[in-house]
Amino acid sequence: MKNSNILLITENSAVWKNLQEKLMLVRTGDKIKIIDFAQAFSALETEKPSIIFICLEEKSAILKIIEFVKENLPNSILILGVENYNTDFIISMYDAGAADYVLKDSKPADILIKTVNALKVVSERESALINKKLLEDLDGISAEDGFYTEKFANELMDNLLNTGMPSSFLIVTYDELDRAMFDFEKLSDSIRSSIRNRDIVVKLRNGKFYILLEDTEIKGAEIVFEKIKKTLNGAFRIKAGLCEVSGKSFQELEQKTTVALTDAMLGANDYVIYQEKALLEEEDWTLEPENTQKDFKLFKQLFVKKMENVITPVFYKLQNTYDGTLSDTKIEQYTDENRCIFHLRSPKQTSRLTIVYPGFAKVVIYITHSGLDSPENKEYSIPLKDLTELLLTALTEDFIKDYKSCIDS
Repeated sequence: MKNSNILLITENSAVWKNLQEKLMLVRTGDKIKIIDFAQAFSALETEKPSIIFICLEEKSAILKIIEFVKENLPNSILILGVENYNTDFIISMYDAGAADYVLKDSKPADILIKTVNALKVVSERESALINKKLLEDLDGISAEDGFYTEKFANELMDNLLNTGMPSSFLIVTYDELDRAMFDFEKLSDSIRSSIRNRDIVVKLRNGKFYILLEDTEIKGAEIVFEKIKKTLNGAFRIKAGLCEVSGKSFQELEQKTTVALTDAMLGANDYVIYQEKALLEEEDWTLEPENTQKDFKLFKQLFVKKMENVITPVFYKLQNTYDGTLSDTKIEQYTDENRCIFHLRSPKQTSRLTIVYPGFAKVVIYITHSGLDSPENKEYSIPLKDLTELLLTALTEDFIKDYKSCIDS
């Protein structure tokens, strides 16, 4: 037997008979059931209606039903039925969780419109729930906090950045000095309580969060960051890079915000806003500050030059030097247009030194180790002009020594 998708709860069915007759005009497939308060909770459990009309006089009884529905039937819509309009009462019921109201003497068209709109909202909620479950099954959404995972981050952000709205982007993470106190769940909860439902959050496995604030100027992003920090209540310090979206691709936005985050990590400020014209002079290049696109290309050329003349030769030399000297270890080194990797791998330990070019005048070097009793991961931000053969050789040899200490232990 088909369940009733519209439930009318009342202690005076004679008074509200008119509403029932008007509801019969909704759709031929809709089924309406009238019950009293005593039957309400058992009927809500068995029928699981899409729309619930509450036509009761006692406020306490109404609130009990609202609380039950909010907890057990979150997709259902609650509509009050009132004999006379009272502003304070209606507002208090909205605050409690009711979505709309109808008067006993409302015209059939008014009731029809409100009911059809409510059914549409229920349908959208159910579709959203199905989509969310699908994304959770595909590991696209974290079941723990509802944030997006990094699995589909690129596709998600590229789609959202095409809206043309003035938006802001943040990368938030813990301060390296407070690594021992960092609590992933606590930061996640603080972010959730500090943003709007429509804001987009991507949670990365390395303790970073990408936050896209649509229709928000950079000043609003500063306020959100301060709110997150305040919500943490001093549990640990956090850092952030902020950047205006303004027509950037996600790859470009990620690169520039990473530059700002790196500046924050290395400096005294909790957050840094990326500035298009905050460029560092590089060797003998003469730059035109007003031409950001040209500056970006020049720095890109500098990185390619540095990669060809410094990074690749150092990696190649050290690969040949240590090949066969590290027990049961495979040494690999490879590069592409944005990163260079020196990789050591054995059954006991995997270690990777990655040089990433996030844009403009700096590179970021990530040193990561995975295995039992691994050394601490490290991260450096280095101006391109300072990345010399001597410095890179020293950093890489220290990295190899840390790896060797693990496989020899």
